[in-house]
Parts: sequence; structure tokens; C-alpha cells
Amino acid sequence: RKYLCDLFESAGVKNQRFINEGLHRKIKMAQKQGMEVCYCIGEKESQRKEWKTVLKEQLEIGLKDVDRTKIIIGYEPIWSIGPGKTPASQAEITAVVDFIKTFDPALRVIYGGGVKKENAAMLANIQKMDGGLIGLTNFTDHLGFHPEEFIEIVDEYQCHIKEESR
Repeated sequence: RKYLCDLFESAGVKNQRFINEGLHRKIKMAQKQGMEVCYCIGEKESQRKEWKTVLKEQLEIGLKDVDRTKIIIGYEPIWSIGPGKTPASQAEITAVVDFIKTFDPALRVIYGGGVKKENAAMLANIQKMDGGLIGLTNFTDHLGFHPEEFIEIVDEYQCHIKEESR
């Protein structure tokens, strides 16, 4: 989504509908080949006040006439991803997950903004969310993906889920 957005904006096109329609075609092609799709949606900093409108358009266009049982929605708040940015709060993420579930209660929703050891317990505590994406495991001294840190993140997440279900 970000790549397409940057590409279209460099050509002077600011209409997000083109991006959503392009991603919709990719979803249809992937499903035609028997694949399940993680469809990432999210809003930029400049779109935060109208996040519901932005996400609704992404969902309506992207999921039109597709098999939603073979879709996972990855919520990626673009404004909160990356070094030096303020992470989305539990309340903000919960509001988005609730909004997505009102669009279609059967949709599986994961947090795509990056599950880290620091936010794993908080994310595990969002009841309607179905999981999260771990891209990088270390964002500071040894930027990258480190298997031992991956295991720590999963353990932190799982540990909190077990505590909640007791």
C-alpha cells in the first residue's frame, strides 16, 4: 500500500481509490490461485482524524466480491510505525478492531504495526484481535530479525493470553 501510494503521488495522483482498486485486483488474482491473503489497511498521520472513512473505503473496495473467509486484515497505523514514532495505544487499536468487526464480524484481524516484546502483552489483551505480525524483532542496537528475540515476543504474547483465559 505504501509503495503504491508513493508511486501514485510521485505521478501527481492523490486519489486513494486507485490504490484500493489495484489491491483489490491483486486479492482477486491471489484467491483465484487458491491463496489466502493478508490485506493490510491503515491510515497516514494526515488521515488520523478521518480514520473511519479511510479504513471503510479500503475495506469496501478491497474486499468487494472476494472470499472473506480467506482474508486476514492486517491493521497497520502508518503514523505509528517506525523508529521515533509514538506507538498506537491499546484504546486506538481496539477502536479500529471493533470498527473492522462492525464491517464484517467474521473477519480475522491482526495488528500489523509490529509486535515487539514491549507491546506483546498489551496486544494480547485486545480481546477481538486475532494476533499480530512480527516483522523485525530488534529496532535499536542490532536492527533486524533475531530468532531468539522472536521466541521472547511469542512467549510474552502467549503468556499473557494464558493469564487472560484463566
